[in-house]
Amino acid sequence: TGFRTEAQVFALPSPLVPNPVSFEHVTTIFRDTSYLRWYVNTLVFAGGVVFLTTSTATLAGYGLTRIDIPRKRLFARVILFGYMFPAILLAIPMFIFWRQLGWVNSMWGLVLAQTATALPFSIWMMWKFFQTVPVSLEESAQMAGASRFQAFYEIALPLAKPGMIAVAIFSFAIAWGAYTIPTVLLTSNSKWVLTLGLYSFTQQESVLWGQIMAASTMLVLPTFAFVYYLQKYILRGFRATRI
Repeated sequence: TGFRTEAQVFALPSPLVPNPVSFEHVTTIFRDTSYLRWYVNTLVFAGGVVFLTTSTATLAGYGLTRIDIPRKRLFARVILFGYMFPAILLAIPMFIFWRQLGWVNSMWGLVLAQTATALPFSIWMMWKFFQTVPVSLEESAQMAGASRFQAFYEIALPLAKPGMIAVAIFSFAIAWGAYTIPTVLLTSNSKWVLTLGLYSFTQQESVLWGQIMAASTMLVLPTFAFVYYLQKYILRGFRATRI
C-alpha cells in the first residue's frame, strides 16, 4: 500500500501488486524533517539498547558461569522471572521513578528503561551460552601466564560471539519496535521514535494511509535486513543455549 498511488489506496477491488508502482508516499515522508529526526532518534535509541544489553548480559552471563556465587542458579531463574512482566505493567512505576531522577523525556533515560526490559532474557541466554564454552581453555591460558581478564577477552569472548550476536539482534528487535515505554517516557515531539511518529499521520478528519504504510515499510526494512544478514548466528546461538 505504501507504493500505491493515492487513487489506488482506496480502489476496489484492490490489486495485490501496485500498478504502477508509485514512490509519492515515500518521497513525502522523507521530505518531512520530523520523520528524519525520528528515524535518527530510533537509530540512536536502538543502538544504545543493543550496546548496553549485549555488554551487560555478556559480563553477567560470564560471571554466573565462572564465579562461585551462592545460589547463582536461583538468581538466574529469578532474573528470567522478571521477563514475564509486560512493559505496560512496568511503565507507570518506571515513569514515577524516572521523573524523580530527572530522566523523563531523555534519550539516555529511554535507553536505560528499554535495556531493563531486554536484560532478563539476554542474561539467561548468555548464561546458558557460556556453559557451552569449556572452562579448560581458559585454565590452560592462565597456566600459560594469561591473567583472568586476558583469558576472558582472548578465549571466552571470541567463542561467545554467536551468543552475543543473538542477544544483539534480540535487543535490537525489542528496541526498534518499542512503543509502550517510549509513549510513557517521551513527552516532546522532537524526542519521539518512529513507532510514536507514525501516529502523526492520523489527522483529525482523515488518515493518511499511504504515508502510514510507507513509513511502516521503512520502519520494518532495517530489522528485516539486520536479522536476515545475521540469521545464522541467531540459530547457532539458540541451538547452543537450547532455547
